[in-house]
Amino acid sequence: MFLLQPSPSTFDVPYEWYIREIAFGEHCASVPSQDFSILSQLLQYSDHDQIRLPTRYTDEVEEEQRAITYPQYLPITASPGVLESLDVSEWLVLRAKDAYSKPNEVRGGPKDALIAYATQQAGSLLYQEAFLTTYRTIASSLELFQKLVRRYVYMCRGEDHASIKSARQTFSVIVRVVDELCAVELKRELLRAVTSFIYRLIRDGNYTFARILRKRLMYRIEHKSVIRRSIWDEVSVGGAGNKVLKASTIFEFRSSLVAKQMTYLDADLFQKIEPAEMLWWAEEQDEKKSPNLCAFTEHFNKVSYWVRTLVIQPSEQRLREKYLMKFVKIMKQLRTMGNYNSYLAILSALDSGPIRRLDWTRNVMEMLKEHSTIMDSSHSFKNYRTLLAESRPPCLPYM
Repeated sequence: MFLLQPSPSTFDVPYEWYIREIAFGEHCASVPSQDFSILSQLLQYSDHDQIRLPTRYTDEVEEEQRAITYPQYLPITASPGVLESLDVSEWLVLRAKDAYSKPNEVRGGPKDALIAYATQQAGSLLYQEAFLTTYRTIASSLELFQKLVRRYVYMCRGEDHASIKSARQTFSVIVRVVDELCAVELKRELLRAVTSFIYRLIRDGNYTFARILRKRLMYRIEHKSVIRRSIWDEVSVGGAGNKVLKASTIFEFRSSLVAKQMTYLDADLFQKIEPAEMLWWAEEQDEKKSPNLCAFTEHFNKVSYWVRTLVIQPSEQRLREKYLMKFVKIMKQLRTMGNYNSYLAILSALDSGPIRRLDWTRNVMEMLKEHSTIMDSSHSFKNYRTLLAESRPPCLPYM
C-alpha cells in the first residue's frame, strides 16, 4: 500500500503516543498486527479530519491456523481483482474534512487501486491530474499503460451501462498517458505495446478510438524528432556562414535589451522541460532521463561563468567596476521581467569568492548586499520563495 506523506507542518501525532511507545514498547513487535486503530491514529491530522480506512482490509476476519491444511481449489469464475472493479473506494484510505465533503481526498492505497480510481467518474478531476503528473514515482509508463489496457478490455466485455462508461473513461486516461509521454520513454517495448493495442481496436471495429490513439502517438514521435533536430542545429550553428562580424562589447547594448535576449534563451530551454523530468531527477538524478532539465541547469552555470570571466578578465580596476555596474543594471531588468533564473545566475557570479576578494568601493558593496539577501539559504531559501510567490506570471523560476 502506498501512503501519501503529509507535510511536517500539518502532521500532528500526539506526543504522548511516542512516549508510550518508547516506555512500554507497545505495538513494536516484529509480528504484523491487524490493529487498524493505530493506523487511524497516525493518519488523523486534526480533530476536524475524518480518516476512513480501507474497508477491504477492516472487514477481513483472520482465521486461526489449523494443524493440517488441505489444498484449496479456486473456482474458475473467481471474483474480479482491483483493476476489474467498478468502484475501488473500499481499497483506498480516504479523508474528509466533514461529512459533506465529496469526493473524499485520497491519502493512499494499493497501486492498482490508485490507477483504477483515476478512471472512475466518482473520482475528482484534481486527483486525476495529480495522478497523471506523479504516477512515475510508483510505476513506469509501460506498466501503467498495460494495466489501463487490461482494465479497458475487461470493461468492454460487460454489457451494462456502467461497464461501457468505465471503458470510455479508461480509454481517455490511456490517451492522456500516451499524449504526455517523454522523449526518453519512447522505446521499442512501449511503442510495441501501444501499436498492438491500436491493432486490437481496429480488429474490434473501434476505428474512432484507434485513429485518436494513433494520432497522439505519431505526434509524440514527431515531437521527439523535432527536439533532436533542434539540439543538432544548436550544436552546428556555430560553424554556419563565413561572414566576419565586428567584435562588440556588452556596453554597446542597453541593459534592457541584454536582459530581454537572455530571457528569450531561458524561456526556450524552460518550455522544453517535461514535468516527469523533475520527478526522475529528484529520485535518480539521471542525466539521460532529464536532458532538458540538465540543459537548463547547464545554461545557468554558463551564464554565471561568463559573468565572472568578463568581470575578472580586465587588468584595470576601473574597467572591472564598469563591468560589474553593467551587470547590476542587467540584474534589475531581469528581476522586473520575472526572469529569476538569469537574475540569480548573475547574482551568484557577482557574489562568488573570486569577485568578492577584489577591491571594491563601499558603494559597490552596498549595491551587491541589497541583492545578496535573496540568495540566503536559511529556511530553505525563504527570501527567494517569497519573491517568487509575489511575482506576477509569466516568470522563469530558478531550478
